[in-house]
Amino acid sequence: MTCPCTLAVLAAGWSALAYFSYKLLNALYNILYPFAIAAPKDLKKLAGGAKWAVVTGSTDGIGKSYAVELARRGFNIVLISRTQSKLDEVKQEILQKTPNVEVRTISFDFTNANLADYEEKIVKQLNGVDVGVLVNNVGMSFEYPDRFDKISGGTKSLTDITVINTVPVTVLTAEILKQMVPRNAGVIINLASAASYHQMRYWSIYSATKKFVTHLTHILSKEFDKTGIVFQVVCPMLVATKMSKAKAAFFSPGPEAFVKQALRSVGHVSETTGCLSHELQANVFALPGLLIDSVMDKGNLAIRNRALKKKEAKKE
Repeated sequence: MTCPCTLAVLAAGWSALAYFSYKLLNALYNILYPFAIAAPKDLKKLAGGAKWAVVTGSTDGIGKSYAVELARRGFNIVLISRTQSKLDEVKQEILQKTPNVEVRTISFDFTNANLADYEEKIVKQLNGVDVGVLVNNVGMSFEYPDRFDKISGGTKSLTDITVINTVPVTVLTAEILKQMVPRNAGVIINLASAASYHQMRYWSIYSATKKFVTHLTHILSKEFDKTGIVFQVVCPMLVATKMSKAKAAFFSPGPEAFVKQALRSVGHVSETTGCLSHELQANVFALPGLLIDSVMDKGNLAIRNRALKKKEAKKE
């Protein structure tokens, strides 16, 4: 007769094996299926035939690349960002590349959380537009990482980041869903960050607000799972943009290459880092929690120290 202790050890062993097998298969799925195996979904079909895409934070980096790529795929574009001159530049660039589409612009400062201003300056202009795709990209981060009470810009910076990273995605999603629900179709893409995966010291409110975006997207995906509306949250790692100052490489793709891969995954996964190289980092090269904290702390403090040295040098 087998000892109960032996049976318990065997059961625990098989459970652990099953768990790690599941984690491995899930990682392989997230890495390979959306970017290398699955055929890209027809975004026009997912949009239910609606002809317009709305992109916030669309004058640079990832947001601009979403706008350009969606125009290339035949969508008319509504660009929403703060600076009208930059909006006009991106509009002309899109029209030069894809003259068969229509492009509209809306200038709005997303540090403004006043709902009446949203309704007057954005919602009214979108009510007459059949929106098939909404890309909530606008976001804000710190000038450099630091402890919560020492953040550059102080309480004003903390407030602006909280507002910009949470209010637009909430308000615009709520408004655009009013169009998509009767149509039983549409695509809503919310840009978060890999910072949402960890409780990141020295990134406090940025990391927390990006977790909000991730959490909200998954909740909405469950609430609207019978409607045909596709929700996706994208959590990039390092992308070679003007803001990041990184050079384009395999693990830090340029925004154009990143967005093409990210759009390929729409309709296949509800959460993604956006590209194959970032999924490799998130799944294959992931470190244990304590080690991640140690590595990130050292990196973040190094970034802070360089930034402070530059500030001091400018004063001299």
